[in-house]
Formats: sequence, structure tokens, C-alpha cells
Amino acid sequence: MRKYFEFQNGVKINCGENALSTIPTELAYYGAKKPLFLVSSASQKLGVVAKVKNVINTASVKEGGTYEYDKTVFQEEEARKIKAVYTDKKCDAIIAIGGDPVLESAKCARLFLTEDCDELVPMVGIGNAKTKEIPLIVIPTESGTGKEAGGYLETNETYVSSRSLVPNVVIIDEEVALTAPTRTVAACGVAALANAIDAYLNTEEESPIEIYAEKAIRLLSKHLLKAVENGEDEDSCRATVLAGTLAGIAYAEAPYGAAHALAKGMADVTGEPLEEMYALTLVPSLESALKYAQKRVKNMLLAIVGADEYADTPNAERTQRTIKEIATLLEKLREISNIPTKISQTKINREDFGKIAEAASNTRAAIAAFAPITKDDFLALLNAAY
Repeated sequence: MRKYFEFQNGVKINCGENALSTIPTELAYYGAKKPLFLVSSASQKLGVVAKVKNVINTASVKEGGTYEYDKTVFQEEEARKIKAVYTDKKCDAIIAIGGDPVLESAKCARLFLTEDCDELVPMVGIGNAKTKEIPLIVIPTESGTGKEAGGYLETNETYVSSRSLVPNVVIIDEEVALTAPTRTVAACGVAALANAIDAYLNTEEESPIEIYAEKAIRLLSKHLLKAVENGEDEDSCRATVLAGTLAGIAYAEAPYGAAHALAKGMADVTGEPLEEMYALTLVPSLESALKYAQKRVKNMLLAIVGADEYADTPNAERTQRTIKEIATLLEKLREISNIPTKISQTKINREDFGKIAEAASNTRAAIAAFAPITKDDFLALLNAAY
């Protein structure tokens, strides 16, 4: 294990009933009066955007314009277009509503505006703001995994880490949370769980990252299945979105691990949705982590089942029960939402395993993990996940 950690995340989280009503106050704090709305097509159709606009209209805030993002993945070119619209309409803040593609595009556009640039370049550090920081308020839905809260962006070619990517405020309100399709909620919830677990396994026990990761695991273990079963369960839906944000903060500070590396390799090679790949990789990666983090896997059980059941489980059985609990949760989610939990349930062929393992072994998540993960390791994980 490493004997050093860094942690920095200045995002403010406004969560709970009527959280949307805090938006005018947040805008006023930053002196913003003309925000640009960056929204997903789904949030527009479901009336979520209208609810947010009604809130700011009553506070006499003038809308600077609306950019509807209809892409299924983050695209750098879209961020350049957003920057151009923002500049042309003389906006002074960004309000982003939606899942990962929308929120990542908002972060990228904010980086371009703050750093006065037009392309992502490899960068790790605080960054040197060349203009006044653009206020960014993000409102995640259940079609997100928590990426909105992390100060990084990653493409196939580039990894960027900058304070300019961290939003000022994350708003979590049940009126927004109750919107996503069942399968989307399940897949994104599992991806958030993978964020929390990989962060937990790949950080020091003394690090604040552990606190965020544990809380996310606790919330998802308790609420994700309920949110998938009943999209009108306000408490569970809100808790699921909050857990995603906390998991995103944790993983942004420790972006390593087999579940992420393998999921990304599978998505890149096969074109399968990245969020759904975590349900295939999470259990095998937990089993492989026993080689270097068995104590961490065992301790995770406390967050999953609570203090009473943890105490009632014999110490020698806690490690395997952790893995069993995660596997059981995934199978229950599959029964309700039809997300795949085995590679054999997808269109991925064994013939692709070599390419997938190669791609996974070259990811930052694999190279920088506590125990660097090789191509042979990933081949073993793929066979276990089949």
C-alpha cells in the first residue's frame, strides 16, 4: 500500500427537499445573472428543465440560452460549440442538467472558458486560470455515475485533471432524480458502486477518500435496488443520486482499479455501453483484489450490511460475504432491469478477449493501481466474468 495521499475537492452539495430553490442564491453568490442552460434531451422532454427555469424566473434571473445536448457520450467538439454559444450570448454562468455526457461536456466547456483554450491537452495539476472562473452549477439525474463532481476528464487519448473541472455546486433534488428509465438507473448505479469500490480498494486508510467511498457504498447497498424497483421512491432515488456524487468525488481522487480498466477496455473494443460493463467486471475484480487488499474487501462488509449483521458474521467469512452481497445485488438488479451480469449474456465474443485485455492493461486505471494489472490478469478476469 502507498504511504501518501492527496485530497482536494471544493464542490458544494445541496441535497434534499426543495434543493432546486437554492439555485438563485448560488447564482447571486457568484454575481451571475444570465446563465446558459446545458441540458439533456431527456431532461428537456420530462419537464425537468422547465422546473429549474421556473425557479430562476421567479428570482428575476435572465436565461442566457439553452443548449440541448443529445449525444450519448461526451464529445470534445460539443464542448467547443457550447463555449461559442456561451460567449456569443454573453452568459455569466452554466447550469447543466442531465447524466454523464451532459455534465462532462459542461465541465469541459467551463475548462475551455476559464483556461481560454479550445482543446484538451494532457494535464495533471491545478491549472492556471487565464480568465475569471465561470460559475458552474450541475444537476445530476439518475442517468449519471457521479463524474460531475470529479476534477478530471478522460478520453481515449487524454487525461486532464484541473480545478477548473470541479463544479461550484451540485444540486440533488428528488424532482430531478425521479426521471430515468429502469435499466439506466440500474447500470449507472452499478457504475457508481464501482467508482466507490475501486476508490476504496486503491487508497490509504487514513485518506478522506475512504469516507466518501464508504458512504457511497452504504447508500447504494441500501437504496439502489429500491430506486430501480420503484422510480417514485423519493428517498431512494435521491439517495442513489447523492451516492453517485460521493462516489464520483472518491474515484476522482483515486482513479484506479481493475473494474474500471476492464470495463473501459470492453466498451472501447466492442462498443457496448460503458455503464453496463461494470456489472460484468465488478465481482471478478473484487475477487482479484484479494491478492493485495483482502482486509479492505473484508472491511467493506460493514458498509454493505450494517453493524449488526457485520458483527454476526464470523470474521473468517466476512471477505467472501462481501463479494457474495455484491453479486446478489447485481443479480437482483438484472432480474428487474435486464442489465447483463455475465459476458455470456452480451454479444461480446471470446475471440475479442485478447484485444480487450490489451486495451484494459494500457489504461491509466490499470497502470496506476496499487498492484499494477497485466494483460494476463485481465484475460483471467474475462474468463471469470464469462
